Amino acid sequence: MAEPQEGIRQEISEAQYAATSATGNATIQITNYYYREGPESAAQPAAGPAGAADADLLCPYRGLFHFGPDDAALFFGRDAVVESLHQAIGSRAFLPLLGASGSGKSSVVLAGLVPRLQRDGRWRFTHFRPGADPLHAMALALVPLYAPQLNATERMAQARQLAGFLRSGEVPLPDVLAQVRQNFPDDQVLLIADQFEELYTLGADDSLRRQFLDTLLAGFPGDRSDARASAANQARLVLTMRADFLGNALSYRPFADLLQQGDFKLGPMNAEELREVIEKPAAARGVSFESGLVERILEEVEAEPGVLPLLEFALTELWARREGQTITHGAYSAIGGVEGALARHADDSYAALSKEQKEEARRVFLQLVRPGEGTEDTRRVATRQELGAAPWALVKQLAD
Repeated sequence: MAEPQEGIRQEISEAQYAATSATGNATIQITNYYYREGPESAAQPAAGPAGAADADLLCPYRGLFHFGPDDAALFFGRDAVVESLHQAIGSRAFLPLLGASGSGKSSVVLAGLVPRLQRDGRWRFTHFRPGADPLHAMALALVPLYAPQLNATERMAQARQLAGFLRSGEVPLPDVLAQVRQNFPDDQVLLIADQFEELYTLGADDSLRRQFLDTLLAGFPGDRSDARASAANQARLVLTMRADFLGNALSYRPFADLLQQGDFKLGPMNAEELREVIEKPAAARGVSFESGLVERILEEVEAEPGVLPLLEFALTELWARREGQTITHGAYSAIGGVEGALARHADDSYAALSKEQKEEARRVFLQLVRPGEGTEDTRRVATRQELGAAPWALVKQLAD
């Protein structure tokens, strides 16, 4: 099991994460889905002279966090790609979604495709990120469906055992999926492999990487020609991966052959889609933008790739500074615009640290980046053991 990020406010359900979907009272259950709580500003009242009812409005923007299934009612701008994925999933076992960093790949799957399938009914969802041990990560995602009668502790032990069997080939993935189908004969299963570039950034060597890919391909062959795979034909795999790691993926021929059968490329949003992202969540709360402000924001972000996290952060800051039911030009200038909002917030946070804390922060952040080798730098997860006990109070402060 992944090292728990102690002190970083994070809600982790041992077996599943249940969220109210946009369909009403139905719940979406995603096995092994690790979900970060939203930014504190999500619950902050307006800074201006808002009424009591207005002060209770929750922020409809996600800051730097991806949209999850409970955010489906506030997720806009990606209808076309969600519909394409929905149509393809009926006939394809393997759906790779590629896009630039910050293009919203995880949000498309978790807040777009998953709720769309939930409305169809008869789907079960399970989620993993490859991490440094991708076979174990996948086993953790499958065990609650493979052996649903186990308690949480037994599931952890079973996941380690299953990962060993998958590694040795003693239990092939098609057999695991066939057992899942036997457990849930009326349901289809969607396995979500999120942030798949971790396979190339978090320490898996070539041998482990190829073994994992061979295991995955055996369970989700593109042509469905394998007899055992056909017994598990209710299972689907959707993976999200940064497009700049496509070269890494293509370097292994069996995986390249599968990718050549077709992938989904998530390009930057156009002006109309970005307008939806800006206006519609606020409108759902009865809040509007001052005349000309949306155009001002669009002018700053329309030609910028990977801008969605920065845009969502700026919109979250604007929400906290709204005046009554209006988001104003004055607030936008005060936060420094889209590109300035996060930089200002980071600078203010850093300036508030002592000299010793600033040195600790530098050492911590160096361990949160993996320098690129022919690619852009990528983020990495650093555990408490790596960082050491001394800076942990600072880590918690910065994470909060």
